[in-house]
Amino acid sequence: MSVQNALVASLCLFVTSPLVSSTLVTATLADTVYVVSQSTNKLLAFDTATPSTVATLSSALSKPSAIAKGSDGNLYIAEWGNGDSINPRISRYNPTTQQLAVVTTLDYATQSNPSSLTFRPSLLGGELLVGRLGAGPILKVSGWNGGSAAVADYTSELPLDGSLGLAVAADGTLYVSNTAYNYNPSIGYAVASGPIVSFNASGTSIGTVATAGSDQGGLSGPTGLLLSGSGQTLYSTSVMNGKIFATNLSTFATTQFATTGNPFESGPIAQLSDGSLLVGSVSGLSNTIYQFSSSGAMTGTFSNNDFGTIGGILVAPVPEPSSLLLVMMGMIGTIGLARLNAWHSRHSGGSILP
Repeated sequence: MSVQNALVASLCLFVTSPLVSSTLVTATLADTVYVVSQSTNKLLAFDTATPSTVATLSSALSKPSAIAKGSDGNLYIAEWGNGDSINPRISRYNPTTQQLAVVTTLDYATQSNPSSLTFRPSLLGGELLVGRLGAGPILKVSGWNGGSAAVADYTSELPLDGSLGLAVAADGTLYVSNTAYNYNPSIGYAVASGPIVSFNASGTSIGTVATAGSDQGGLSGPTGLLLSGSGQTLYSTSVMNGKIFATNLSTFATTQFATTGNPFESGPIAQLSDGSLLVGSVSGLSNTIYQFSSSGAMTGTFSNNDFGTIGGILVAPVPEPSSLLLVMMGMIGTIGLARLNAWHSRHSGGSILP
């Protein structure tokens, strides 16, 4: 037997052992998608490998309208409350203990309808930022991960008509969907409209990023916002026409990226680890999350009756197997080489190891 064949044989013997089979062969990479439903008051989760299995993690929420993941690994959820016994609030869900707790209660008169959440960069303070349906500044929550939470106004200079979408860049620049809903008697329902604006890391207004009625049919009621991994593209959902737009943050050119095909089908937005986008329906009719490729083509849908009016979508990062694989390959190499050395010693009287 040649040295090469001996090495292959020893490696194959090790790889087919129970230890490696259970660790490497059965490992499946998939994203966990968390969904909060404003109409069913639930926190739900599904795995993209088995999307038909949707778990209810909590049904104790009160009109949940946004979700974000903290640096502590917990999920933070904005809730409108019921206008009676439950005030607007921010709650924390611990995926490990499955416990739900209130972080802070907001003032019903001046801080109602929290509708978007994001975190400032850790190096800049890491505070939780809260946007709302309705006029008023972005709120900043410090002490959200322990102790006593404190809520204060964050943005200044530019009065906001609403802030249904928030996205923060690495340098602290904040992007806001400055959207207002105004009742239109001729059609019998409220119409959303407004631009996307930005603020610097201190919360001071910078200016307009994308105007209402931008190219390709119009940015009509910007809602969810998402920054690309490079930070060069800002994706926005347009609730009134069901479209998704992309704004180049170098040129500020806004173009249509994709479409769901119907109004009120594009609300919250998130990104899977493969770069595809997820966009949630807010119509309360389709109970659907749409999936789009990195080129804007619709590649699939996820539907469940419990999705209802989707308040927020959060994608958990894919577990990185690289460290485990490196360790396992190191073990394979070490054991394989040891076996090869033993074989070589038996057949040639010498060792190939130094």
